[in-house]
Amino acid sequence: MLKIRSYETLGLFLIALLMAIGTVYSTKLISVLMPVFAVFLLWVQRGTSKLSFHVFPPFVFLFLLLVWGGLSIFWATNPQVALKTIFSLSMTFAFSFLFLSCALRATPELIEKVYRILKIAGYFLMILVLFQASVNTFHFDFLKAFESVPHMMKPTGSIIGLLIFAGCGFLWIHNEKFLCLLVFILLVLLIRLTICQTAFYGVVLATGMFVLSYAIPFWMTRLSMVGSYTFLIISPIVYAYSIPPARILESPHFAWLLNRSFYHRFLAWEFYAKKFFTQTFLGWGLDSSRYLPTDPLLAPGYENTLHPHNNSLQAFVELGFVGGVLYALFFASLFWVVEKYVKDRLSVAVCNATLVFGFIEAEVTHNLWRNYWLSLATLTAGLLIFFVKAREAQLHAAGGRSKQPPDHQKG
Repeated sequence: MLKIRSYETLGLFLIALLMAIGTVYSTKLISVLMPVFAVFLLWVQRGTSKLSFHVFPPFVFLFLLLVWGGLSIFWATNPQVALKTIFSLSMTFAFSFLFLSCALRATPELIEKVYRILKIAGYFLMILVLFQASVNTFHFDFLKAFESVPHMMKPTGSIIGLLIFAGCGFLWIHNEKFLCLLVFILLVLLIRLTICQTAFYGVVLATGMFVLSYAIPFWMTRLSMVGSYTFLIISPIVYAYSIPPARILESPHFAWLLNRSFYHRFLAWEFYAKKFFTQTFLGWGLDSSRYLPTDPLLAPGYENTLHPHNNSLQAFVELGFVGGVLYALFFASLFWVVEKYVKDRLSVAVCNATLVFGFIEAEVTHNLWRNYWLSLATLTAGLLIFFVKAREAQLHAAGGRSKQPPDHQKG
């Protein structure tokens, strides 16, 4: 028995280390870990005989989005690239569906192991980020092999931000409240070290959402669902005509946050939004953004981008109005799931804060069709499921204990 526990502990350490390495040094590793975890959970839960597949609205809308993306191969700017993209995305979607279906029937023992992995991975992550930031800052001669361009650590900020609320929530419900607050502060500081400005702004806004959702969970969830859908539907008009880069550059309201990187993205959003209005219904085809630029520069000193750095806009420009609406329905339905199935204030706050952070990163940074982004979103959703189930078990146990008669009344 001792040997089995030793091997199990070693396995947990290895998984945690791989997660930390993937977060800092290789986002492609995340694309590999997610399907590996899905297969492992399936094996632990003894196959698909007792597996019930829950088809929630986000899965339906995402599936329809992928189907429409597959059909767009017939009119895509580059059909070969579109075919390759839809094949890899379909595989990732299948493993995502399997992983989340397994997560929904996780046992308390499995959730406890997830918690242990999360704690160990968090410690490894802090060490790796501090190490890499030190190397990039001080340029140690004997560590030249580890030195990287500073922007290479930016995805780390997004990954930390997506996992920070569920991770700290686990610490809180395990009665490690001081450690929870300390870890939250340390992780926010680590986001600053990754030089990911959008992740820092995102975690600040998500923290505000956490507080509001804890205070008024129903209304914040409902408003977020309606607000996110409305904004995503009108986003091409907003980016093309309401906030053109010239107006942004002259506006004193944006001066405090505007830097070269942000201005570059405003230029890209205007460019791609106007491309959408030239091919409104069908779009230009899956993964066609990189082939749309007709000029190497968006403006003097600003190169054209390979994708819009904006998920909703990418859905509109590549898959037309149909794709944009499906993406808006997909994201808004995530809040619908929270409203319908998550009832505890703390759990609602954790879920809403994570979704708000994900919304900000999706609208400012990531490529919609990258496998690591879909894999990361799946792992985050799985972690939220584990957290909600752990919280439900905690509340159920507390309620059961509160109903027990005092010791002097027993017997």
